[in-house]
Amino acid sequence: MLAFDWIDWTGYLEWEYWSTQLSLLLHRAIVICFIIIMTWIALKTRKILISRIFTLARMADKQRNTLESLLLSFTRYVFYIIAFLMILSNLGLEIGPIIAGAGVIGLAVGFGAQTLVKDLITGFFIIFEDQFSVGDYVSINNGQINGTVESVGLRATKIRTWAQHVVVIQNSEIRVSQNYNRERMRVIVNVTVPYEMEPADVEKAVYAVSQDLLRNQPHLFLRDGNGEVLEPPQLYGITDVENNALGAKYTVVSLVKDEHYWTAGKEIRKGLLRELKAAGVTISYPRRIERKEFAQQPVD
Repeated sequence: MLAFDWIDWTGYLEWEYWSTQLSLLLHRAIVICFIIIMTWIALKTRKILISRIFTLARMADKQRNTLESLLLSFTRYVFYIIAFLMILSNLGLEIGPIIAGAGVIGLAVGFGAQTLVKDLITGFFIIFEDQFSVGDYVSINNGQINGTVESVGLRATKIRTWAQHVVVIQNSEIRVSQNYNRERMRVIVNVTVPYEMEPADVEKAVYAVSQDLLRNQPHLFLRDGNGEVLEPPQLYGITDVENNALGAKYTVVSLVKDEHYWTAGKEIRKGLLRELKAAGVTISYPRRIERKEFAQQPVD
């Protein structure tokens, strides 16, 4: 005969047992709801506080938006982790071993995830040195990625291209960055005309373009403390006389505000085409000349 240990189920059928369990379950549910509500309030409060602090801080708008976005993201993760650990503790789990185990796992992952560590270090220095901020137009790795910075994080940077694609690049992959939004930019416009054209005609066309833009669009150009334009559109000179045998290349330069860099370049090019055409100066383009030899007719 086999001996069986019979379980006494009578205790589970008593109301005293279930009332205790329901009371405990209700208490834990209330505590969890309280933790969730307080976390939500803390998230809203921290957003208002960070916004108020950066409103009072004296820094550029783009730098303020970048640091504000970073702090909001960082504090959100901190509050989520704290709330998660408090919920686990409320459920009766020991969070001490969990924290210790997470530290050991994090140390092991740190040795294996060297790229992640490089991303974090590089992201820190990008933000600390203010290499670029949210809203800046940048060119990454010699033109590999061009667009407007959407967000700058410790691990990755999001850039929205002109085609509205969002490109996410790891911070450690950013080797060379060109920032087009640092108060001043120099527009450089090149135009090539045939060698037969007089340089004086080109100079007159550039001067006409400069006067027209200074009169009709003065907001494009960078000014000094007295309100004078630092460098209006002017002829820098002939910068190439070979240029694949197309003609002489003239360069026009001007100091403009960073936000008007692309507009100023387009307006200068449009004005040059208009004025050169009016002066009878043609723009060089590849040409092919065919020569036909005629046989000499015999003289009677």
